[in-house]
Amino acid sequence: MSIRILVIEDVTQIRENIAELLTMSGYEVQMAADGVKGITLAQKWSPDLILSDIMMPDMDGHQVLKSVRASPTLAHVPFVFLTAKSDMLDLRYSMNLGADDYLTKPFRSSELLKAIESRLARIQQQHTIPSSTGVFLKTICGRDSKGTMLLPVEECFWFFTKNREYYVNHPAGTFQVNISLDKLTARLDPTLFFRANRTILLHRKVVQKYTYWDKGKYCIYLAIGEDTYEITLAKARFKHFKTWLSG
Repeated sequence: MSIRILVIEDVTQIRENIAELLTMSGYEVQMAADGVKGITLAQKWSPDLILSDIMMPDMDGHQVLKSVRASPTLAHVPFVFLTAKSDMLDLRYSMNLGADDYLTKPFRSSELLKAIESRLARIQQQHTIPSSTGVFLKTICGRDSKGTMLLPVEECFWFFTKNREYYVNHPAGTFQVNISLDKLTARLDPTLFFRANRTILLHRKVVQKYTYWDKGKYCIYLAIGEDTYEITLAKARFKHFKTWLSG
């Protein structure tokens, strides 16, 4: 399947030139002439990467980015700004909103293609499951309303699912992550992380105690900061948990 790239640019000539370059480079491209149309198209088409101008009528690039990062289905999509602005404060503001990269106009075709390849390669790296060489995931990209953070996984408390999305609880807050619990289970150090059930993957350090609960189930108490959480395990799964905890 070809990579999908959405180009949001109000200047017709620039928009069409970018689309032609990307199409010739093997990408599948859709175009939008303004931010409102761009958001609508992104929600329908689910692009793998978004290129967006900043200065546009009705809805500028910053507003587009905020809308993308607030969407559960689009929050993980790499977002690259194409801007005529070169002011460092403006660029810093763009990155703080959650932009992954930016290119200042005018830019060369090679610069655009390199920026796209770099963003896509990073996403692919996050999703690649390593072979059994003892190499484990060290960091993970997490997003919240304030933007993006690169989180050391050894600091994470637990990963969980909610409304079919994936999240991580970390000392800095709760972040959405673009990787399933199945892939995380395969990539994280199994001596540190335990898959308690279909919706929870927890770090060893949060386990406070466990006890028999009722009807063949056991309760694990998790201590995260000043809060205590309880999760239940079936007897069969609890045997694996005790083996892991004692390891």
